[in-house]
Amino acid sequence: MKQRKQYIVDKKFQLKTTFSVIGIVFIIIAIVIGAIGVNITMNNTRLSHVVEIQDNIVEALIAYSQSTEGTSQKVAIKNIANDHFNNLKTIRDIIKTNNTLLIILIAFILLQGFVLYIVLIRKTHKIAGPIFVMRSYMQDIINGTLPDPRPLRKNDELKDFYTHFTQMVDELKKREQK
Repeated sequence: MKQRKQYIVDKKFQLKTTFSVIGIVFIIIAIVIGAIGVNITMNNTRLSHVVEIQDNIVEALIAYSQSTEGTSQKVAIKNIANDHFNNLKTIRDIIKTNNTLLIILIAFILLQGFVLYIVLIRKTHKIAGPIFVMRSYMQDIINGTLPDPRPLRKNDELKDFYTHFTQMVDELKKREQK
C-alpha cells in the first residue's frame, strides 16, 4: 500500500489541536522562564552591587596602604586586593554564565516547540487520516456509489469506529444486491 506524504489532511482540526497544545506548553514554559529570568536578573544586579561595594573597599584599602609606612600592612592589603580581583572575575564569570544559560534555555524551548509541532502534526494525522478516508467514502455514497473500503494504516486511530463504518457500507451493499 502506498504511503501518503501529506501529513496535514484536515488543516482546521490538525493545526487547531497542534497549536492549542503548543500554546499551553509555551504559556507554562514562559511562566517558568519568566521566573528564572527575573531571578537571574535580580541575582546579577545583586552581584553587580557586591562587586561595586567590594571594589570601593579594596580601593580604599589600597589608598590607605599607600599612605602608611608599614610593609606588613602593604603586603596584607596587596594580598587582599589580589583575592578581591580574582573574586570579581569569578563573579563576572557567574553573571556571564547565568546569561548564557538563559539564552540556551530559550533556544532549547524553541527547539522543543518545533519538535512538538512535528510530533503533534503526525499524531493528529493518525486521527485526521481515517476521518478523511471516511468522508471520501461518504461522498461516494452521497453520489450514489458504494465504495470498497480499504483497511486503515497500522498506526491509525479510530479503528473501532472505522470497523463500524465498513460494516455499514457492507450492509448497504447487501441491501442494494437484494
